[in-house]
Amino acid sequence: MSETPVKVIQKATWIGSIANVFLAVLKITVGKLTGSQALVADGVHSFSDLVTDTAILIGSRYWTAPADKGHPYGHGRFETLTNIFIGVLLAFVGLGIGWDSINSLGHESTAKPGLLAFVAAVASILVKEVLYRWTVIQAKKINSRALHANAWHHRSDALSSLPVAVAVIANLFFPDLHYLDQVAALLVTAMILKAAFEILWPALLELTEAEADTEIEDKIQNYAESDPDIREVHAIRSRRTGSAILLDFHLLVEPTMSVDQAHTISENFKSHILMQIDEVVDVIIHIEPFTCAERVINPCCEDKKCD
Repeated sequence: MSETPVKVIQKATWIGSIANVFLAVLKITVGKLTGSQALVADGVHSFSDLVTDTAILIGSRYWTAPADKGHPYGHGRFETLTNIFIGVLLAFVGLGIGWDSINSLGHESTAKPGLLAFVAAVASILVKEVLYRWTVIQAKKINSRALHANAWHHRSDALSSLPVAVAVIANLFFPDLHYLDQVAALLVTAMILKAAFEILWPALLELTEAEADTEIEDKIQNYAESDPDIREVHAIRSRRTGSAILLDFHLLVEPTMSVDQAHTISENFKSHILMQIDEVVDVIIHIEPFTCAERVINPCCEDKKCD
């Protein structure tokens, strides 16, 4: 029996939370023992992941709930709000790393952490990268944009450990290249901010009722052309609510067709769309008669016979 979306989300998030606690304690402890302030700061960053984990655990209980009287279109916007929260927090993490790096440029670190700090940093990179890849797989399995956003938070933690590892190696083998720590941190900042933008921008577009998918209209048109009972579809509109897409359009049939026949055609077409496009969860179809007037609007229908 396959797991429900909320169970997949919570399992992935709990596993990530346990790993975050373990890595945070490891990095802070090793950082204190070796005198690595960078590793201590990285451990604190790992604790920040627990904030997004908590948001996912709480939010998933709401956005996976079915539609009700108060929310007839479902609760998908709770996932959108969670994405915005994760994106903003990720942006602040990136900016914080960048700010610390800029402030420390030109200042040689007096700490000589040693190999123990390097091992802790590499362990963090490996664990968080594995968590990122596994969480992405879980997110794709249930088509969860919020879980995918949280996966990127795992990767940001892995990326933030890179400067620590670089600094340790630089101190051991190239003492004069101490500035590599700050340069690497600035590169990490750019990658984290890029990830934050890629999470935030779709969520903001959704809140402003932007088109859900630029290719969805072509897909609907292609499906309609393969159905001999459908004369035309137009006025196609789509919008997102969380990871789901709501769709509506006008469907034209022969004017002599009975209401029952037209309804059957529209229901069959709706079922076909829901099977072909996983993200679409609801389709509203307005049935219209196909007349000669449509030919003026749509020249491709010139071969259609008018009564």
